[in-house]
Amino acid sequence: MRMLLLTIMMIFTSSASAGLYKWVDNDGNVHYSQKRPANQQFERLKAPPPAPDNAKPLYKSSAPAKTTSKTAATETAKNKEIRAKNCAQAKKNLNNFQVHRRIRDKDGNVTVIDDKVRASQIENAKKAISNYCD
Repeated sequence: MRMLLLTIMMIFTSSASAGLYKWVDNDGNVHYSQKRPANQQFERLKAPPPAPDNAKPLYKSSAPAKTTSKTAATETAKNKEIRAKNCAQAKKNLNNFQVHRRIRDKDGNVTVIDDKVRASQIENAKKAISNYCD
């Protein structure tokens, strides 16, 4: 019975200590494997010891710190204000394109827009209204 137990322990121990091999092929590519490479120079790597339970992480988390409720409230208020401005601008654009056929650009030049461009701008304004206006 003891002999059977000893044999089983040896089998599991030998499979648990299977090596990790590192080698470079003829093209210069680095490979890692649990199987020993044939006809290649290789380096046998050892597994690092397990970390203790109370170990500190090796890196700091890149996740942002939790925001406080005050910060979240101010961000929400800013977002509502921005949405309200965008809504008002979208409604103004819709009105301008529905009523007027001539548009003044930022340089002050007046241009007449054709029906295709006008219809496209009206559709864009409607989409903006549906996105920004509650």
